[in-house]
Amino acid sequence: MGKTTKITIGSVQFNPLQKNGGENLERAVNYIELLVEKGVDLVLLPEMFNTGYGTDDETLQLATELYEETLETLSAIADYNDVAIIGGMIRKKTDRYFNSTVIVLPYREPVFYDKTHLFRDEKGVFSPGEKFVTFVYLDVTFGVVMCYEIGFPEISRILCKQSGAQVLLAPFAFGAERHRIYDVATRSRAMENGAFLVTSSQNGNSGKMNFIGKSRIVSPSGEIITEAGNAEGIILGKLDLGLVEKYRYREVDDSHAYYANFRNDLYK
Repeated sequence: MGKTTKITIGSVQFNPLQKNGGENLERAVNYIELLVEKGVDLVLLPEMFNTGYGTDDETLQLATELYEETLETLSAIADYNDVAIIGGMIRKKTDRYFNSTVIVLPYREPVFYDKTHLFRDEKGVFSPGEKFVTFVYLDVTFGVVMCYEIGFPEISRILCKQSGAQVLLAPFAFGAERHRIYDVATRSRAMENGAFLVTSSQNGNSGKMNFIGKSRIVSPSGEIITEAGNAEGIILGKLDLGLVEKYRYREVDDSHAYYANFRNDLYK
């Protein structure tokens, strides 16, 4: 078989509520199954999708209680349906908590990316991750970047330029008041790296925070292919990986070809 040239990715947008862990997981499963019916190869879920976004003791306790059930549920769905599932969840390792993204691939052990750049109250609760993470699925290389980290261009550059990521996956629980950052940064990270970028956002109001929603799939050109708006629901898109090579290396049409003209000697 030849190298994968197209892959279909789905993104889930919803408002997981604190104190409703079982319901959050059930709603996520329903959306995953809906996307599976539509033929997606990979599903992306928001940051802290099973607990709702929080840094308080109650959220941490709920995350600990849901940890095993969440992993077992996602793994079973991934194996049965031959689909990859990526989503944000809190995890406890020894005596430390991490704001993590779990990567569940069919018939493989879950792998985690621990958020490396923490924001506001997160810094007093979570330990920062120590490394960036890429993974390969269906011959496509993916990189993970979480929420606040969208504003650090170096992360996406390292994932794409050094590790070969063609698609950036970004779980979000992003404040609606920072909408300009979200809009510009998501498009910029895709455009400057000639990569697809897929976000999955929490939406609505948790009682503590108003979330932006607007889950989106962005082309390597920086164009928004599809966006969820403010309502709960799903989006999906078929990604043509040939566009990554075009926008990175070919000086044709509207292509920027930044990687073809990148001065590696100046950035050592």
